[in-house]
Amino acid sequence: MTIDRFIEQLCELELDPELLRSDPRGERWLPAELRRMAERDPECARELAEFVAMELALFDVHEPSDAFFTRRVLDRLPEIESIDDRRRTWILASAYALAIGVAYLLLGPVFSAGFSWGEIAGYVAPVHDWYHDHAVEAGGMWIALALLGLLVTAGLLTFAPTGRERASA
Repeated sequence: MTIDRFIEQLCELELDPELLRSDPRGERWLPAELRRMAERDPECARELAEFVAMELALFDVHEPSDAFFTRRVLDRLPEIESIDDRRRTWILASAYALAIGVAYLLLGPVFSAGFSWGEIAGYVAPVHDWYHDHAVEAGGMWIALALLGLLVTAGLLTFAPTGRERASA
């Protein structure tokens, strides 16, 4: 085993800092193979001592944690505008228009039927028949779930708030 593999195996160990403080030579926590290598090879022994010192130094840091460090770093980065606000607004408006159109085409006849269960069953029957004729061959329930997902997404986009308040007339 090379020194690199020795270091790699040391770094894979999950060690408690109290155990490292009480046993810096690794007599209780170091695997037998690594302990033999550290005893035979002075370079491995140096790496073991350096590893213990570095681990204890990492655990002994008593600086207060900075909850806003990431926010400050991100604030200092230059802004990257991939899509300007006008284009984003047009994309969202197009998606809403498409969702409203799909919802109107799919749900309009159902709601205009006055919720008569016989008529609703009449609208659902062609989809049910198509599913039994084609969907079972092409993947079964996944196609039906994908279509249901598209319908739910269109419905959600139709009625989802935009985040802006409406101007009162």
